[in-house]
Amino acid sequence: MPTDYQCKIPLFDATQGITAQQHVDRMSDFFDLHEIDEENVTMRLFVQTFRGEARKWFRALPVGTINTLVVLQRQFLDHWEVKKNPLQILSEYENINRNVGESVQDYFVRFNIVYNAIPADIKPPMGLALIKFPNGFDPHMAYQLRERDLATLEDMQKIVVSVEANLLAKRARTKTKKKVTIKEKASSDHLLRKLEKMFDRLTIADKPETQVRNPNFCG
Repeated sequence: MPTDYQCKIPLFDATQGITAQQHVDRMSDFFDLHEIDEENVTMRLFVQTFRGEARKWFRALPVGTINTLVVLQRQFLDHWEVKKNPLQILSEYENINRNVGESVQDYFVRFNIVYNAIPADIKPPMGLALIKFPNGFDPHMAYQLRERDLATLEDMQKIVVSVEANLLAKRARTKTKKKVTIKEKASSDHLLRKLEKMFDRLTIADKPETQVRNPNFCG
């Protein structure tokens, strides 16, 4: 096995936005780069890339059903590769938005999976993807992301969590400020009403009493 191979091999857990075919291609490049052609080594390395659900899937395979790398890759692709009509995938991409309650991480993983599944001949270029991705968020979030003028989708997705955190903090401060302002206004109005009542009482107290004329008194 190559030295420090665990730090070098790409991983696959079906949630990273990398399609199964892309993972197979990346591993093929890895084998070529490190000049690994012993089939028992390539098979073991390929299996070592599995994480999460992918690893559970592999462990559930019947014993003795895989004896070559080609067979392993075929079974892997049969299970994990997205099998949809290209136009259906493109339509899903055009309509993708962040769901209510969905975390930003879950949204961009889902976005990547759909975007990377679009065949190369109809796949929107990176520039359009950089416009499309922010559209899945609310207008304020979308504006903040576009303001950064980033070059790649990966760069944009690296900062999306911090951008949302900053927006939430700003909204919380604004909300708190509004509450304080409303409270101060209510307190001011209450004080003003008290002063008005006090003024009314003083005005009444200062009025001269109406003199009652004694009907028996003439003059």
